[in-house]
Amino acid sequence: MTHLGSNATSRTLTVVLSESEWQALRAVEPDAVGWLQERIRERLGAVAKTEEPAPSHRAPAAASGWGEDVFS
Repeated sequence: MTHLGSNATSRTLTVVLSESEWQALRAVEPDAVGWLQERIRERLGAVAKTEEPAPSHRAPAAASGWGEDVFS
């Protein structure tokens, strides 16, 4: 998704949680979305430091552009 006046691409993630799971997460982490964003950024920072992600976390080569997402 791009924003007006921007060439940057962003992605949206959907995480399916039951209401009880969501409430439990919010109880221990009031800013659950911000917390998840920070965990992703930390993980990406760790990958950048090693320059090679673990094989189980690598996207298939075909999933490099819009409309080419691979779902399993």
